Amino acid sequence: MVNPLSIAAMLVSTLVVFALPMVLGVIFLRRWGASPLAVGVGVLGFLVPQVLIRIPALQWLNQQPFYQELAAQPWFLALFLSLTAGLFEETGRWIGYRYLMKNRLEFKNALAYGVGHGGFEAIFLVGLGYLNLIIFSFMINNGTFESLAAPQLGLAAEEVRTQLISTPSYLYLVGGLERVFAIAVQLGLSILVFYSVKRQEARLYWLAVLLHMLVNLPAVLLVSAGVGIVWIELWVAICAAVAVWYVIRSQRQEKQHAVLAGSAEMSQNG
Repeated sequence: MVNPLSIAAMLVSTLVVFALPMVLGVIFLRRWGASPLAVGVGVLGFLVPQVLIRIPALQWLNQQPFYQELAAQPWFLALFLSLTAGLFEETGRWIGYRYLMKNRLEFKNALAYGVGHGGFEAIFLVGLGYLNLIIFSFMINNGTFESLAAPQLGLAAEEVRTQLISTPSYLYLVGGLERVFAIAVQLGLSILVFYSVKRQEARLYWLAVLLHMLVNLPAVLLVSAGVGIVWIELWVAICAAVAVWYVIRSQRQEKQHAVLAGSAEMSQNG
């Protein structure tokens, strides 16, 4: 039987993953006047580079003997996965700003892009998976798992059952918490690439790629080393805190520039 506390933790994480992007979206769209297009482009900024290109490419590579040999080295695998994640996502972000949002290059729209990108990532990677786990958990507890789910899962059915029954309840909260941190990081990276396009500074794009890689790399290495989840989430939390600081700092600078621009215009008109 799946612990009811585990199911409750899954429900909380699922609610967080779906609700947080919606709440942020409402704030940026309604209160700040951001463009809905920015959210949609943000969704595409994860969907196309990651879901449609990078993930299928990795699945193909996983079947190739040369890659299997290289991937057996933890450092190579961690570096390759982290670097390609940064390259694909930040390139998608740059293309979105440069071509799809070229007439809407405003700070508020960069934040809306980040919500679309990070929110879709959260729902795709965690939200949908947790929904399946919740359904399987109820099936296990009411005795319908063997007849309804097991035939579809095949050999993985017993593994899924064991995981749901044996995993400590608190770990199911980690998925939701980690996505909160990840969305904060995506907001920060979205602002950085926004400035890269707006100011035509390529170095900011490459900085975003590097930072994206540095967020992922320690986490992947810690997982491969069997380090406890608490230390992994602590690293991601630190990255999220830095990203939030950067977003707030950038917002203040944008307000200062707007005030100075308004003062200059008034002086000219006066």
